[in-house]
Amino acid sequence: MSDGRELRTQQLIFDPTPEIFATDSGGSFTWPLLLGGRPAIETEPFDEARFVVSVWHPSGQKTIDLDRAYLELQGSFDPEEEHWTKLAEVEPVVAPYGTGETFDGWIVLPVMAGRSAYVLVGSGFEPRSRIQVRASVYLVS
Repeated sequence: MSDGRELRTQQLIFDPTPEIFATDSGGSFTWPLLLGGRPAIETEPFDEARFVVSVWHPSGQKTIDLDRAYLELQGSFDPEEEHWTKLAEVEPVVAPYGTGETFDGWIVLPVMAGRSAYVLVGSGFEPRSRIQVRASVYLVS
């Protein structure tokens, strides 16, 4: 049986980081999730956003201390004023013991506005080290 709503889905892959993106002297970073260089995406037709993120050092000689590394997703929902709100902490999908090659995580959130922009904020990574970020969102109605 159907409730009359058509199930709509859309997968978006955010712009990847350039090869030389680096953390600051404290091992922190802020990375806006952009699509074709634009920050806001149309989210009105959808009910749920499923984010998948991966952060890693392109150098195979560096690891990520999953006990120290922290990653959160922030959102901005007002097209007139850029105000960022912490939405959720992203937990690594592996057991947080020791180190890992990547910080991989996911989070499912309700859609809260017709247009939304998102940013990843990280800390606890190696200071002044190069990192790469890949992120995508799967929107579901």
